[in-house]
Amino acid sequence: MQAENSRPLILVFAGLDPSGGAGLQADIEAISHCGGHALPIASCLTVQNTQQADAVCSVDQQLIQRQVNAILQDMRISACKIGVIPSQSVAVTIAEVIAQFTNIPIIFDPVLTATNGIAFSDRATIQIIQKTLLPRATVMTPNTQELNMLIDGKSAIAAKAQALCAQGPQYVLVTGAEENTCQIKHLLFNLEGLVASFTCQRLPHSYHGSGCTLSSALTTWLAMNLTISEAIKKAQRYTWLSLQHAEPLGAGQWIPNRNSKQI
Repeated sequence: MQAENSRPLILVFAGLDPSGGAGLQADIEAISHCGGHALPIASCLTVQNTQQADAVCSVDQQLIQRQVNAILQDMRISACKIGVIPSQSVAVTIAEVIAQFTNIPIIFDPVLTATNGIAFSDRATIQIIQKTLLPRATVMTPNTQELNMLIDGKSAIAAKAQALCAQGPQYVLVTGAEENTCQIKHLLFNLEGLVASFTCQRLPHSYHGSGCTLSSALTTWLAMNLTISEAIKKAQRYTWLSLQHAEPLGAGQWIPNRNSKQI
């Protein structure tokens, strides 16, 4: 018999980043600090550091399914967060898993490329994602580059976000950290258009894992039944503070301090 959860249990599909800046470690740290408990399943192993990503290796889909089965037999899932999807087979497997879930938030952070341009998902995998995962998503959190990869054409961000919502997600939160602006602005859309915008001051460095931090915090607070706007505000604030206390642990991007006592 499954016990009642004392805190949200978040099933996480993401890549293993050996630098500890992004991927599963970022998800685990953010979810834990925000009051949840992460149930991490590696979708892929990566070769990367704070400067660049060199390779991605997909985890066997049968192993992923066996891990999920073991968790679902034992625990009651509160929400699901999806990150890197490295292959068509993994995309299909995750789609089959989340098809079992009803009335829980499913947040998809479509990490399609690394900062240095290496592809985490090829075009065929993206097409599977569009057909099988987007219809199940509660919120997607692409940056502008990822939005352009998911929706072809030269239309404006608002039109592309609405087109993405038409493929299934209830909301699309277009994150603005990649833009060259003094302030970072995240834009929340639904099928009808812009719902809200969320602004914070840009910090001086480049950071490894900021998107993972934001989406995992968002997932946790949605699992606690906050409204979408309340959850985004809290997730943005938490992410900003994590970056404010980041450290240069390598020679490249700074690593967020998601467990700082000052957050």
